[in-house]
Amino acid sequence: MAATNVYFDLTREFNARGPIAALASGQAVVFYRLAIMSKDGDFLLDETDSACARVLDVLASRKARYRPGAPLDIRWLPGGWSSHLEYFDDRGRRIRCDFFTRAPRVDPAAVRSLFAGLPDPLIVIGVEPLIHMKRTQRAKDHAVIGELARLLPPEREIELTTDPDRVVALAKAHGARSARPCVRAAVEGRGRDEVVVAMAREVDRFRRLDRERVQRYARASDSYLREFGRLGLGDLSLPAAHGEVCGLAERLLPTSVPGAS
Repeated sequence: MAATNVYFDLTREFNARGPIAALASGQAVVFYRLAIMSKDGDFLLDETDSACARVLDVLASRKARYRPGAPLDIRWLPGGWSSHLEYFDDRGRRIRCDFFTRAPRVDPAAVRSLFAGLPDPLIVIGVEPLIHMKRTQRAKDHAVIGELARLLPPEREIELTTDPDRVVALAKAHGARSARPCVRAAVEGRGRDEVVVAMAREVDRFRRLDRERVQRYARASDSYLREFGRLGLGDLSLPAAHGEVCGLAERLLPTSVPGAS
């Protein structure tokens, strides 16, 4: 029997009492069958105390521990922070889970819509929001965007793809109204090289913006994370650690980071 995806199963368990969690990032790419695995699980949560409590209960039953990151608490999550936890399953595998309520570059209303009473407990972020999330500083994520965009209708694919050949192929039928520079280059017949250059500039801009965003969070959390390590909070059981992590964050971790949204 083929092994099940532990992160898919966790999503179903988180949502067993109502929709509160959606797969995002790498595991969402796995769900859309554009990758065969991802080393950890990223979850978008409903921004409520009850959602955080449900996740903490499920992970405490698995003897999870905190990894360095913000508390799983809505005093910090709305500011764009993420919480990191891990546990070892019965096969000895390290299961790493990251939780956030504000996905970078995604409209919060699109996140809230994920939890509108869907009957299937395996909730997954949609393709377009996932593309926006994948506009990170990592070059490999932009290659994934090109594959994700192929799942969209052509009029949306041409606006979001990172594949210059797809822009060239779609431009005549679907690019006339686009203001995207690489699409304009294709529509105006300036040649594939111009399309490639315009797209490279666009990708470079996204990578730079995300790098700057991450650096702001790193600076804001530096003293908190150093103290987190010094106190050994990752060695405590989850029920014991949660209050300690929240107490430390109250002293050293700002609830929001200016300019980092």
